[in-house]
Amino acid sequence: LTKIYKTNKTRLRALASVDMDIMPGEFVAIVGTSGSGKSTLLSLLAGLESPSAGRIAIKGRGIHRMSEEQLVNFRLKHTGFVFQAFNLFEILTAQENVAFPLMAQGVGREERMERSKELLTLFDLKKHLHHKPKELSGGQQQRVSIARAIISNPDIIFADEPTGNLDSRTAHQIIGLLKDISIDKGTTVLMVTHDMRRAIYADRIIHIEDGRIVDMEDGGL
Repeated sequence: LTKIYKTNKTRLRALASVDMDIMPGEFVAIVGTSGSGKSTLLSLLAGLESPSAGRIAIKGRGIHRMSEEQLVNFRLKHTGFVFQAFNLFEILTAQENVAFPLMAQGVGREERMERSKELLTLFDLKKHLHHKPKELSGGQQQRVSIARAIISNPDIIFADEPTGNLDSRTAHQIIGLLKDISIDKGTTVLMVTHDMRRAIYADRIIHIEDGRIVDMEDGGL
């Protein structure tokens, strides 16, 4: 994969001929400093941006060739997202936030609210079902975000610096939660981070620098 950003005067090569395979159910951490290209790589793999060159195949389908409508449908059915900034809807309760992807899929209100309640209970958030995001701690908001990401049983979770806004203890809990999801559900987890303390819990660590993969190593704590 290659990604070049163009302006009137400059060309910035964010990724340069990155080549990688990720296996189903694998927990992979992509590690690099700010500006290394790791978030660009995640955006390409998630179909949020198009590559300047190269191809991206997920479940045998070339997502780099899909129309925007096809990409939206693909993401809705096969992927979940977890962000550093949580990206929860401030006007919705925790339960409504988690249920939202099911609404987009046409699941009836009673079923989606029951499924979101069950998942939040599993995440030790039963007492916070009706709380808005501002009424929750950072760790609680991130657990809501992860619950929202997995409620549709996606094949892949894309996590962009999921512990960046959390204290060390809470960050450890969130990484453990992502690892458990990968093991228990067979979900592929692709996580971008700059923090090796979190990356070592992944099955495999891919180091990226100046838009290129410079090293790969096993994790698996």
